[in-house]
Amino acid sequence: MTSTLGKLVETQTVQAHSGSGGTVKKGQTLRIIDVEGQQVADFVSIKEGDPSEYFDCVYTSWDSGRYKWHEGDQLKSNHLNALWTITDDKTANHYTGGGFCSRDARKRYLNDDGRGCRDTIEDVYKDMGFDPALLQSVSCFNIFMTVNYTPDGEWKIELPITKPGDYIDLRAEMDVTWMVSVCAWPEVVNGDKPTPLKFETYEPA
Repeated sequence: MTSTLGKLVETQTVQAHSGSGGTVKKGQTLRIIDVEGQQVADFVSIKEGDPSEYFDCVYTSWDSGRYKWHEGDQLKSNHLNALWTITDDKTANHYTGGGFCSRDARKRYLNDDGRGCRDTIEDVYKDMGFDPALLQSVSCFNIFMTVNYTPDGEWKIELPITKPGDYIDLRAEMDVTWMVSVCAWPEVVNGDKPTPLKFETYEPA
């Protein structure tokens, strides 16, 4: 399955350790581009204007029957409605279990007091007029993040495999509001340095 894109209507580049968001109308495609390679995004989406209906990793994996999602799979909400369809994906390598890095996690594992992706997205929620207390960990799609499971149950974070210019295309199946934090966690979550991601919105062809 390959995206058929029409006119580019919006583009923004989001630097590492920064957040942003936007709205994509039904039928439009959001292309998320790894500009320099090996960069992860914590990506959240809700039904436009309604944070009570949010993207749900668990229901998406349940509905698709697997935790590694492919082109053609739909990303489902907590009400099992389709928010997005993956129409093109250059790596098909993402973490789909939900959850964010956070200030608490940085204190525990990095011994610093820096902000994490959850803190950043909470600020985006506020900026977009939503109560940040409504942000759900299960709604986080860790785009381009590599997590492997071993046969004995170990959970291992490894370097992203994206090359410069790799992307994933998400076609909106309803009007969707999205929010993102471009992760600043050091290697191995990201490459040797956190780098920007680009977000492009296209009309249908």
